[in-house]
Amino acid sequence: MSQYLTKEEIKQWRSSLEKITLEEYAKKLGKVLEEDKQTSDIIDIVMQNEKRLYSSREKSSNQILKLAEKAQDIQHKILSESQSNTIKEIKSKLTYKKPLTQREDSVLNHFIENKGEVVYARDLAAILGLPSDYVYKYIKNLRTKISQNVLENATKGGYIFKL
Repeated sequence: MSQYLTKEEIKQWRSSLEKITLEEYAKKLGKVLEEDKQTSDIIDIVMQNEKRLYSSREKSSNQILKLAEKAQDIQHKILSESQSNTIKEIKSKLTYKKPLTQREDSVLNHFIENKGEVVYARDLAAILGLPSDYVYKYIKNLRTKISQNVLENATKGGYIFKL
């Protein structure tokens, strides 16, 4: 009795209604699949090379994806560091009449990050996790606590940070 599956047994596996892999079927019969034979058929040689090429492409694309993710992380870190430095630099130019609370500081940071752009109360409310009505209090407090007039009303609603 051969230890490998015969052509007849493979035909039986294909015609069976049982949904198992060929390897599982061979194991069930106590046999193993025959290793790939050396072939001189051109099509088999070409297709075997295609399989190798495909698997090497797959490996290299996974490596490329990992490198891209790593580069993206580094870029995000550099961007957040530069934003942090910009915020610190702008805050150092401001003079304060009174110290800011944590929420007022968060609102000021958002204004600085979006310097020159219109910032709406709903954006600040999302950052603070509060209803929009409560945000106006923090904007008013910022205007009174910062010596310079850096917050301007936008023409169509919202506020613009200018320094």
